[in-house]
Amino acid sequence: MNKKTCIIFIFVLAILNFYILSNFIYDKNKIVNANVYTNSNGIAVRAYGDSISAGYGLDGYNDYVNKTSLITKECYPNVFMQEYIDVFGGTIKSFAVTGDKSNKLVEDLVPYINKTAQDYEDFCNTDVFTLCIGANNILSIASANLEKLLKGEMQISEYELLLSQSVDAFNSDYTNYILPALSINKNAIVIAMTVYNPYKYVTFNDIKVDTQDAQNNFLVKSVLSALDQTFQQVLKTTIIYLEKINDIIRQNEKQNIVVVDVYNLFETFTKDQYKTYINADLSKMTITKELYQSIDWQNMHFSNLLKNLTLCADPHPTQKGQEVIANFHKNNFPVFKLNLQTDLTKIQNDEQDVFFSIIKVGGSEDYTFKLYKNIKNNITLLKETENYSLNVKAKDLQGDGYIYVQIFENNKNVGQTNNIKYVYQLQNQQDTSQEEQEIVEFPKNNNLENYVIAGITMSGIVAFCIVLFVVLKCYKKNNIK
Repeated sequence: MNKKTCIIFIFVLAILNFYILSNFIYDKNKIVNANVYTNSNGIAVRAYGDSISAGYGLDGYNDYVNKTSLITKECYPNVFMQEYIDVFGGTIKSFAVTGDKSNKLVEDLVPYINKTAQDYEDFCNTDVFTLCIGANNILSIASANLEKLLKGEMQISEYELLLSQSVDAFNSDYTNYILPALSINKNAIVIAMTVYNPYKYVTFNDIKVDTQDAQNNFLVKSVLSALDQTFQQVLKTTIIYLEKINDIIRQNEKQNIVVVDVYNLFETFTKDQYKTYINADLSKMTITKELYQSIDWQNMHFSNLLKNLTLCADPHPTQKGQEVIANFHKNNFPVFKLNLQTDLTKIQNDEQDVFFSIIKVGGSEDYTFKLYKNIKNNITLLKETENYSLNVKAKDLQGDGYIYVQIFENNKNVGQTNNIKYVYQLQNQQDTSQEEQEIVEFPKNNNLENYVIAGITMSGIVAFCIVLFVVLKCYKKNNIK
């Protein structure tokens, strides 16, 4: 065999191999018309924060400090997230501790930053963190110094200094440790709430007086009125710094950090609503004859008064208050899931309808949905609707890519659903040029297909090597001659 003959033989063999492989791939695609995948992973939730998150005062209250991760059924993180978990699956754990300030939460989160926590992997796999922190940074200072302020033993300026220092500490804790720790998983969502004012309508004048003596009643009411003037000044100052903490929370809203402004929500409530949603209500307190006699009114020793006042000035939400907070979270955190209702493998006609449904948890009711398909970054709008069920023609899904829905509220894009991966080939895209020829369908067993492909490929390689060996031998022989 001379050199020219060898070269021609290699060229013909290459053409034959290409033709065989290309026809094999074409036939394989005609057999498998569609393959659909959906994302069905559940939602892993962790609740962090103080007594509001822990559900202090509610039935079945269990604090994490008592070594349980079972979340109180009626606390806002559970009421908020349970519906999402019912729809999408998942779990919720509580790590909220009554009395926690931001610095204590930092201590709990540092092991995750340092990657030394025993449940570090579980923490990193969390999808949603709920966060309620900052109230104790301010209210603990108010509680510790209220008697001094009422008696005039501490000036407002001194009190403001303590509050200012606490705000600075919170800012450092929140921005440098808490949020970075909860953002270790870049795909996780942190839902942080602002702190409401629990004493918006609280006044000493609501305290009932029944000392069984008219003169004593008048004296006590006069003292309470004077104390209330100081209390309102203290409260006004306290809320200024509470709002500074809320501003820090608001200013740190980012793509993965959702801020739920509970403070502004509660500011819209009436006094009667506050009594329903917050436990603090001094009208529940009565200064009886016994309590009156235990207080040194002349020397302003009010310890016993404040002990009884504390029982009626509980800043925690009632069960209804927790529900209000939970529902407000839902309104600020809508989640949508797109489901493909039609089995694409059973489509018999390209004009057949393919149905989708949208499941929503949270948010308002007025949304517009736009269904898109993405084929190799070529995005096409398939349908726009306000309905939670929609359909398109099978022919509109031609291609290999994924589909999703973008959600609009008042013409503003507020997010999108999950992606649905699919492959669909039009039923009428058969090879009509060879209709009279018998088409050999390859088995659908994936392993057998792999063996066939491997066999053809190996045969081609072996044939190429043999021909190459012959060419080299002929070339060497010709050169020797």
